Amino acid sequence: MTSAIKPPPLEKGGVVGIAAPASPFDRDAFARGVRALEESGYRVAFDEGIFSRDGYLAGSDRRRAEELARLFADPRVGAIFCARGGYGSQRVLPMLDAGLIRRSPKIFVGYSDITALHGFLGGECGLVTFHGPLVTEMGGMGPGALRALLSSLGKTAAWGGIASGLRAVRGGRAEGKIVGGSLSVFCATLGTRYAPPTKGRILLFEDRGEKPYAVDRLFSTLRISGTIGGARGMLLGRFVPPAGWSGGDDAYQAEIRRIALDATDGCPFPVLAGFPAGHFPGNTCFPLGVRVAVDGGEGSVSVVEPCLAG
Repeated sequence: MTSAIKPPPLEKGGVVGIAAPASPFDRDAFARGVRALEESGYRVAFDEGIFSRDGYLAGSDRRRAEELARLFADPRVGAIFCARGGYGSQRVLPMLDAGLIRRSPKIFVGYSDITALHGFLGGECGLVTFHGPLVTEMGGMGPGALRALLSSLGKTAAWGGIASGLRAVRGGRAEGKIVGGSLSVFCATLGTRYAPPTKGRILLFEDRGEKPYAVDRLFSTLRISGTIGGARGMLLGRFVPPAGWSGGDDAYQAEIRRIALDATDGCPFPVLAGFPAGHFPGNTCFPLGVRVAVDGGEGSVSVVEPCLAG
């Protein structure tokens, strides 16, 4: 496994590149996000090809892979934000040049389908990345929240506490590098060369629209693949109920906790629920690939090492 590479911090007023490595997106929401970034004092860079459409993809696999390569290679770009998730990131992984990315590390931010890219960038390239909001969501964040996110991406010290008041599904304390994202996308990479390393890690999962039996299937995949058995802890982010779910949100979250508890039966590590990650307005930004401390007694998670160079 490649040793960890921490990207340089984002300078105030620096250039933010935008990529669409998955699905096409709403242009009005994109424009609002771009405007919010510019009003926060940052310059924005993207090619017109980002608006391409090829069915449920934002243009061809080649276009999307080359867009990512250009942004990583561009010395002006200090961070890369993803326009949207959706579907398609996994398709471009074989076309990406890990050597180029290691030579020109950048802050990389996104979530949902972008989980596949987080796995590649962390596992194949050794790059610390950031699970965080998409450009099409940034226009609705509010200037204060967006400024705080951008400011954190310029912070070279350890971030410290990133979550508190979490619910201990299973108590205990643990420390390890954090890895994960969308549960369904993460599981889709298992058994491939693009699956991120999980031994000794803190696993973080969130998802949307999955019925409880489907979530159970995914956690069963994690268990029988040995992914859970090699971990040091687990964090459950926001799981959004599927359309037509009539049992209420509390019942759905309780079912997710029950499934996770069952899947981790016999594992001597903490499992905490309520981590602020996922498909909801409170989705926070946090690093992947750096050490975090999980405390089931306090219901807290802290980043205990710097995630940016310098």
